[in-house]
Amino acid sequence: MREQIIENREFNILSRSIDNASVCIVTGVFEDYFTVKLYSKGKYEIDETVELFTMTDKGQLYFETIVKDVKDNEFISMWYPINYKYLQRREYTRINLEKEVYLTSGQQNIKAKIIDISAGGLKVVTNEQLELLKSYDFSIDIESKEVKCNFEPIRIEANGSYFTASGRFNNINNYDRIALVQFCFMKQIENSNL
Repeated sequence: MREQIIENREFNILSRSIDNASVCIVTGVFEDYFTVKLYSKGKYEIDETVELFTMTDKGQLYFETIVKDVKDNEFISMWYPINYKYLQRREYTRINLEKEVYLTSGQQNIKAKIIDISAGGLKVVTNEQLELLKSYDFSIDIESKEVKCNFEPIRIEANGSYFTASGRFNNINNYDRIALVQFCFMKQIENSNL
């Protein structure tokens, strides 16, 4: 796994506080630890546990580690992790989620039931057929935070009296994407521990 921690590789970094979720880049690799620079300053503490993940050619690499040192809330040294996992080959973790939302396009409001979601997109069931590559706005409450997204269907299947649409998010801001990344990761870890 250490061969995946190389200079200039980007990682997503999460602490227990979603406000600290960020992207970082590896700036140094040493015998027992490595250093990163955060793209946006955060509030990390020495001995705090953090989670990091990145996409590799083997799938999504995930591990927890402990902060060794913090400088200027921007540069963090971390010990090498003892354990790690390759979670999946997708860029973003996808989880099952049963939640109802409204997809809006102009004056049109379409009730949709989410089947699964990731930070990159979602799958929904509707009674009305959506249009391929059309933009639909919606918002979803993720652990008391409202995430606003623009959904674009890229695949639609007719199943009798209802339709299943899969698509991607467009124009999602980084804060909302990171909130979804952290939410999906936590749910995946909870589900794997059952």
